Amino acid sequence: MRLSEMTGKESPAGDLLRGAGKDFLHGQLRCVDEGGGWVRPWRFSADQMRALGSCQAWHPGLFRQMARTTAGICLELTTDSSEIVVELRVDEEPSATRAVLDYVDGAQVEARMPHDGVSLDVDGRHVAAAMPGQDEELMAFALDDPDGAPAGGIMQLPGFGGKHHVRVWLPCLRGCVIRDVLGNGTFLEPVDPRPQLLVLGDSIAQGFVSDDPALSWCALLSQRLGLDLVNQGLGGQVFQPGSFYGFAEGVSPQKIVVEFGANYRYEHCLDRRVTRDIRSYLLEVSRLWPAVPTWVLTPLWHDEQGYPSHSMSCWERVPIFLAAHCAPHDQMRLVDGRRLLDPKTSLMADGFEHPNPQGQRQLALRLAASIEATDETGQDVLRARAKEALRDAPRRAFPLVEAVRRGLGRVVFARVGCVLLELPDGQELFWASDYELGRSVIAAVMKGQVVDALEPGLVRDIELTHGLGEVSPYHLAIYEGSDPLEPDASKDIRVLDESHFSQVRARYSHPEYQTDDQVRALLAAGKVLGGFEGGELVGFIGEHPEGSMGMLEVFEGHRRAGWAQALEAAKINEQLSLGLVPWGEIYPDNRASLRLQRKLGLRVTPSNEQCFLSARVEAELRKEFAQMDEGEAPASEGKAAIFERHAAPEASDSLARLAQELGLRLVDEVCAPPTPLEGDDA
Repeated sequence: MRLSEMTGKESPAGDLLRGAGKDFLHGQLRCVDEGGGWVRPWRFSADQMRALGSCQAWHPGLFRQMARTTAGICLELTTDSSEIVVELRVDEEPSATRAVLDYVDGAQVEARMPHDGVSLDVDGRHVAAAMPGQDEELMAFALDDPDGAPAGGIMQLPGFGGKHHVRVWLPCLRGCVIRDVLGNGTFLEPVDPRPQLLVLGDSIAQGFVSDDPALSWCALLSQRLGLDLVNQGLGGQVFQPGSFYGFAEGVSPQKIVVEFGANYRYEHCLDRRVTRDIRSYLLEVSRLWPAVPTWVLTPLWHDEQGYPSHSMSCWERVPIFLAAHCAPHDQMRLVDGRRLLDPKTSLMADGFEHPNPQGQRQLALRLAASIEATDETGQDVLRARAKEALRDAPRRAFPLVEAVRRGLGRVVFARVGCVLLELPDGQELFWASDYELGRSVIAAVMKGQVVDALEPGLVRDIELTHGLGEVSPYHLAIYEGSDPLEPDASKDIRVLDESHFSQVRARYSHPEYQTDDQVRALLAAGKVLGGFEGGELVGFIGEHPEGSMGMLEVFEGHRRAGWAQALEAAKINEQLSLGLVPWGEIYPDNRASLRLQRKLGLRVTPSNEQCFLSARVEAELRKEFAQMDEGEAPASEGKAAIFERHAAPEASDSLARLAQELGLRLVDEVCAPPTPLEGDDA
């Protein structure tokens, strides 16, 4: 007999295991006894309910309805039962909920869907939400995986199966009362509480319109971070100071996410009041949890044409207010909400603002990536994670593998399936085998100025997301041996120091690749080798910021004399002596360099596995400056004037970075040469 049959009104349930539902709750602040063993879980305190219904609230009646819902609350337990039954009664759908859902379903009554329900996660497997009938008090769930059942679909005998980890998610758009949980096994054990993720927000945080409480972005985010969820998302809400009364005692968050702002679109609102409320609200959050990392989201993308904003709304200035009022709080990080969701109506359930299940997942993954990238995790921990994530990475990820191993740059993001590292010059090295995770990092974390893309399948995503139209494939050349090369005894090769700066800077054919400070640092660290004839410098070789061998130059009049081979062999031997793997990056059209790498015994990989991406305007400027330096283009105007001629608002970040690389400074958005440093050539 099925468990659902044994719990029928005429069937005794004395042989079934029974536990009080309130003992399994996670995410509630309190439970109120409603008689007969029934309890109502609440996610707002009694004092908060009074504040939400006060004259301080924008819409007291709406807020009272939304606050009764059980968004983010679940029952969590372990059991050896093959089935469980949850006793619960679901409230009627609030009228305010239906008002939002009518934009999804349309006005026809027969087309209406609940877009909510009770759903199950068991052992990492999700069972879609279902809404019990108005008169139903029992919901039965089969726990054994049907795909793992013995031949013929025979179920395990109760108590003889494995141990199941179970989460039953309660509705997010309506409330409910619960009584007992029944099982046919030998134990029902509560799961210990975890540290908490507190989400403060509006209907987008509450779960509109995820269609499933387990698939709302808040629920997905909490699971991604390994935290229990306390969801204080409230349909229609804005920044309401004074709404924390009686709340802090019931929650101890490890992380906080604040998501408000969308509802300012719909009404007349004044800058003065909105900025005051934002300031006061964030100040209250900071006073209650001064040491808890807090991520404050600016409003997500919405389709303004799909639902135009009120003509007297100040919603466009909300991000400015948020930036200003987050800044005084060291534990708060401002997150650009526009980066968390693609500007596509196909991701909106109502066509203009509320994410559908696909949009909810995208939002959760991108915000999780942003949180992980801006958390206070130390570099030692992140570098260890990166090493583990790159353990079985393909050969094309070698530049990133070696940079992590050498301790270069700053590891920005590291999780199995994706690593992002930023070098001091702003260049980013990126690799991902998990494309969904990789796209989240590209969209929400990557700065996207110059990117060394080590996963060809995601190059197009980087191009489109960051507008990097210049794609430069390159070959990897890796010295895989451990024995040093035979040095050319006829060549005088020495370590250069800072006294050689002017010569190196003047002779380097690609000055745009290294700033003056970077070249000086290389010389000071002894990382540039020079070749000498009769005491005169005739060539040199150094390193790029990512650790690759480079800067190989042999001066006119001394070429085809074996200097290039001798200098690179000396560099290879130097790096081997330091326990490093020598390697380089060669563009496909540099055939002479490719021949040299193969002659020295380096393995050369195909150029279709990795590439550099940069903004096209930056690439054009680099090319024009290089032609000027080589005398191939007339220097009728200075580099500062060229910058001004090419300047465009959308390329300002890229131009500013290039100005820094070339030793130019930006003044009032116009580049000008810097004052020469003492000792520099005029």
